[in-house]
This record gives sequence, C-alpha cells and structure tokens, in this order.
Amino acid sequence: MNTDIINGMKKTFLAIILLLGFLLRIIALDKFPVGFTPDEASFGYDAYSILKTGKDQWGKTLPLVFESFGDYKSPLYAYLTVPSVATFGLNKFSVRLPNAVIGTLAIYAVYLLVGKLVEKKGAESDLMATFAALLLAISPWHIMMSRGAFEANLTTFLLPLSLYFFFKSFEKPKNLILSVIFVGLNIFSYHSAKFVTPLVFLAAILIYRRRLFNNFGIYHKVSIGLVLIFIVLFAFSLKAGSSTRIFDVSIFKTSLLEASSERIKAINEGMNPLLARFVYNKYQAGIRHFVGNYITYFSPQFYFSQGPGESTYGMVPGRGVLYWFELPLVLLGFMYLLKNISNRSLWIIVVWFLLSPIPAALSTGPGYAANRAVVALPSIQIICATGLYYLIGKMDSLKYKRTVLAAFGVSVFMFLGYFMFNYFVLSPQNVAKGMLYGNYEALDYVAKNYNQRSVTVSRRLSEPHIYVAFINKWDPADYQENSKLWNYKNLNLGWVDQMPEYRLGNYLFKNINYSEYANENTLLVGRPDEFPASILFDKLFSYPDGEKAVVIVDTINQKYAWKN
Repeated sequence: MNTDIINGMKKTFLAIILLLGFLLRIIALDKFPVGFTPDEASFGYDAYSILKTGKDQWGKTLPLVFESFGDYKSPLYAYLTVPSVATFGLNKFSVRLPNAVIGTLAIYAVYLLVGKLVEKKGAESDLMATFAALLLAISPWHIMMSRGAFEANLTTFLLPLSLYFFFKSFEKPKNLILSVIFVGLNIFSYHSAKFVTPLVFLAAILIYRRRLFNNFGIYHKVSIGLVLIFIVLFAFSLKAGSSTRIFDVSIFKTSLLEASSERIKAINEGMNPLLARFVYNKYQAGIRHFVGNYITYFSPQFYFSQGPGESTYGMVPGRGVLYWFELPLVLLGFMYLLKNISNRSLWIIVVWFLLSPIPAALSTGPGYAANRAVVALPSIQIICATGLYYLIGKMDSLKYKRTVLAAFGVSVFMFLGYFMFNYFVLSPQNVAKGMLYGNYEALDYVAKNYNQRSVTVSRRLSEPHIYVAFINKWDPADYQENSKLWNYKNLNLGWVDQMPEYRLGNYLFKNINYSEYANENTLLVGRPDEFPASILFDKLFSYPDGEKAVVIVDTINQKYAWKN
C-alpha cells in the first residue's frame, strides 16, 4: 500500500479519536455533571475579576495563588478561563470549557509521548500511540474529570506533553526549553502536580543524564535559567498561601491527636511511658496512614469496582475509574514491561505510575480520591496500550490478530455505551449532592425574581457568596471592597463561610434562625431542615432523586399565609 495512503489513514484515525474525545467532553457541558460547585464558581469569578480589573476577588493583582475561600487554589486554571469568559461570558459553559479542551489535547499529548517512547519507530510506535490515545479518549476517569472546572485534570495534559518535549530534546535541544515551560506550568496547575512532576523529571534526568547533557549548549543554559525562575515563583506561591492548603489536607495534621490517644491508652494498659512515646507518635501514625492509603490506589476496588470515594468532582461512586476490559491489558502491560526491563524508555512510565498516588496517600479524606490521583491516568493508559500491543504481537496469524482487535473494538463499543448511559442518564441521582446541586439553581432563581430584595442566605450552602457574585456578574471592583471586610483570618478561621455572618450588597450570609425573621421583610434561602415543619416554601429545589435540597422562603408571604 502506498506510504502516503497509510499516513493519511493514520491521520484520519487519529482525527476521529480526537473528535470522539472532544465530543465526549463537551456535549451538554453546562448540564453534566449536574450541579455547580463553589470551586467552579470561584475559578470563573476570579477569571472574570482578572478580566475586568487585573485583580482577583480579594483585590490582589495577577496573583500566583488565588485565595478563593481560604483554600488557596493553584492559579493556572483561573488564568486559562479568562479567554473563555471573555468570549462566552460568565456562565457554566465558559468556566468548564477550558478543561474540556485541555482534556482533548491530553489525548494528543499522550499520542505524541508514546510515539517518542517506543524504540522501534514506524508501525509499532504508531500502533501503541493510537491505542493509548483511544484508551484515554474513552476513559471514564478522564471524561468525568474533563467535564467540570476541575484543575486537577490539567496535569493529564501538561505532564505527558512536557515529557514529550524532554525526549524530543535529544534530537533537537531547543525542545528542552518547551519541556521546562510545561513543567513549570504544571507546578501551578494542582497540588498533586507540585509533588509528582519534579520527581518524575528528576528520575528522567537521572536515567537519561548522558543523552541530555552530551551536547551541553545554549538551550540547556536557558532551560536551567527557566528552572531557577520557576523555583523562585514557586517559593513565592508557598509564601503567598499555597503551603496552607497542602498542610490543611495533610494526614500529619491529625496524626498527633491520634498518636496521643493511642499513647494514653497504651500507658493506661501498663506500657512504660517512654516506650509508649517512642512507639506511638505522629510520625508513626502518619506513616501507617500513608502506607495504607498508598496501597488502596493500586487496588482493584478503586480501578474496577468501587471507584472514587466521593462525587465532589463529578465522579460517579460505585463504578471503577477504568473499564473491566482494561484489567487484562494492565496485567499484560506489566508483563511486557518486566520482559523489557532493559528498555529505559519505559522506566519513566513505571516511575510515573508508582509516584502518582503519593499526594493522594498523604492527604486526608474518604480515600479513593480520583482527583488527587488523576496524575497517574496517562501512565495507566500507556501501560494498557502496551499490554494490548503485546497481546497482538503474541498472535501468530493475521486471523488471530484481527480477532483480538475485533474483540477490543466490541469491548470499547459496549463499555463506552454503558458508561455514557450511566453518566448522562443515571449519574445525576448519584452525584447531585456531591456537586451541591440546588445551590446555584436557587440563587439563580433569586437573582432573576427578587434581585432588589434583602436576602439572607444560609452559610450551610457552602460559600454561597461566590454563587451570588457569579450569577449576578457582580462588579469585581465592588466585590473587592466587600471582601476587604471579611476578616476570617483575623478570627483564626480557615474559610470565609466560617464567619458568623458577612455581607455582599443586599445579601447577608449567616445561619438561619427563622424566629429572628418573624417581623422582617426578607427573603430566606437555606436547607429545608433550617425551617419549621409548618413553613410554606415559596420555592423548592430538589435533587434528581426527589429529596429536598434548597428552599426559598419569603417572610412577607408567610405573614399573609398566617393571617388567612
């Protein structure tokens, strides 16, 4: 067959994979996942504020860390959202769009990387690269992480792309500069990437040190200079508050209390106090938790049956983050890697895979945190692609090879179809609470129908002020003046909505005690259990399963109802 025809077919097939991946990530983007989290609204409003004033919602000019609610978010996603908000306005679609695009580009980045990793160029590298791209395109884990304003997903594009340019620099050293730039950007994408990215590249530098520095020249010097600049910027980000978030979610934060409890119990049971102090301490407790957490991220339950431990990031609990048909591919992939242990090009994938769960294992939470561990996803799909290629290579005849590919195609069609049904039809009932469905909808209803009224919003809606700012497209300059009065840090609080009460224009945010509003002319927005059982709801917002989520109560209508 003509070489041009073969190349044209490969490009066409890759284009189909990319189109499929894009459609899976962008169709009904503003509706799925259901709900809209405060984090998503915060990224959008920060982008809007940057666009209008050059400052974030706290009045800080082009910050390296976004304070947000006191959780100090990495900045990259907010900046990537600025062009989208400028083009489509401030809405759910514009805030989620950058991630859908990045998720699609990640498919291409993995394709490029695998093409560089495979030593035998040509048909072998093309086939493995195509397999990896297809598996990532249809990945439930990646699709779900690409459909919300979830900054954790950025690393699935930036890490493989930076590795691609790293390997490409062996041929053309100027590509090392691009590699360093994408590494630097990845450091500012998400907290897990801050840990994993430097270690992966340190391993790559050690493995390929001779090829990397064999012809040390101007591009290497520029790259080292860029590395130093990013180190300085990273240090500034830690000082600006980035380290606060890392400490807040660290398992060692609670280890001291746990170790103290265990030590007291041991002493009461007769253990020598000095020995008890040696045996039970925060380091021992932290290491024990870390090892236990780390192992869970290699469990079949996480990958194939139980899946993520929470639905906060649009993930669907109760289903694995991989397809069942990928299980034999993972096993075959590791068999291939063990048989080809001398192939240094594949070492970096194993290192990447083994390092990825560490940030998740070091963090508190319900476990199985798909967002914190998503940095591993491209490496897993590359291993699966390797396994599929290995399986096909073991087939002696063309007939068997075609049979394997046909079985793979049928599996893709069936499992992808079931996932789409699960995600677009069944998932709203499973993820609505985790995605805080009802909060946005209720405050959007208030903005459209009661915009001039005095409104009290329950703090239990989780950072409700950001929904108000987002929905009303609140003037960022005015918002920044209001946020100066939210002195939660002076009160030794970690989050804005932990303050007893605070204001934004005609909106007051506090816990709702209905008896306080008996003679008031106020609109109340809160959870159903914050109101007396006899109350008449003016508007009710329910989860997809019918459970009450958020209610609106107009005190004027209540007075009228009682009089009659």
